[in-house]
Amino acid sequence: MKQHKYTQPLLWGVLHCLNDFTAGYMLANYAFTHEYSQSFLLIIMYSIIAFGGQLPVGFWLDYKKKIPPFAIASIVLLAFAVPAYFAHAATGILVSAFASAFVHVTGGAVCLQVHEQKTGPLALFTAPGVLGLTLGGAIGSTGTWVLLAALALVAIVAALVFANRLPAYRRPEKKTSELDVHDWLMLGILLVMCFRSFLFDVINHVAHDYQYGIIIIGLSAFAGKIAGGFLADKIGWKKYVYISLPLALLFLQFGKDNIIALGFGIACLQSSVPITLLLMARSLPLYPATATALSLGTSVALAGLPLYLVSSRAVITGWFSNSWITILFFMLLLFTGWFIIRYITQPHQKKVTE
Repeated sequence: MKQHKYTQPLLWGVLHCLNDFTAGYMLANYAFTHEYSQSFLLIIMYSIIAFGGQLPVGFWLDYKKKIPPFAIASIVLLAFAVPAYFAHAATGILVSAFASAFVHVTGGAVCLQVHEQKTGPLALFTAPGVLGLTLGGAIGSTGTWVLLAALALVAIVAALVFANRLPAYRRPEKKTSELDVHDWLMLGILLVMCFRSFLFDVINHVAHDYQYGIIIIGLSAFAGKIAGGFLADKIGWKKYVYISLPLALLFLQFGKDNIIALGFGIACLQSSVPITLLLMARSLPLYPATATALSLGTSVALAGLPLYLVSSRAVITGWFSNSWITILFFMLLLFTGWFIIRYITQPHQKKVTE
């Protein structure tokens, strides 16, 4: 399986980048041509599906225990989103949201099959997403021909993904959680720091005050995840977290008036993402796809809510007046709660046998 340790994570990282680039471009391009209320509503719907939708996809993949069908679904949905956007912009964005849910969960599950308890491969997968999202959003006002270029790249990467053979979904040798009490405490801290997505949104608003601020922040987040993944492997994830999180708070404090310090702060903050994914996978060894969804999807979706609730009360009121969107949102919350009660708080994993 060593042949897959970096090959598949890198390929899925590129696919992650293309997925988020496509979504970022579509959302930005839509915002340039539609009213704020319409754009904001679509962003909310995208977030619910793309991030909140990862949990049911992860649960489904862990139930089926077959990666190739989900890899095919990820690529097909991503490819279909482009012509769908040309036909009807809102439909294309929603298709892209479903693609995002599948890409994140499938890519994470692939990496967790080959990572050999290292965060480096996880960094190769998680880091490119924020870079793609930043670049896509930055050029959202340009011609839609960029979507065709992205589609061509998706086809090339898809061919390479299947040419290099996907790893098989394997049962772990150990059936119980590998985390001790101290590790659970650290995982809790990192999950709290998943409010980095909330902070990241706020920082994006601050970055608008600086020339090229968004680009600097996006590149910082990308570099932070890559550096964090490989440095954690080098010095140990615990030592790295003790260094990176205090530095993040320090640089974010000074970053109010300095875009460079702000960039360093967000780099330190985002560098914890691969570690969070590793610890979540260790806590749920039988459910790698669900662990990915909880780390990269559900926590991000819930962490982003405060910004939306505080900054756009009028839009949120209109959003909840739409009954089917309200139902979708509360179904996500109920499913998350049910899963936590059923599969995390109950120690049934210890009783699983071959």
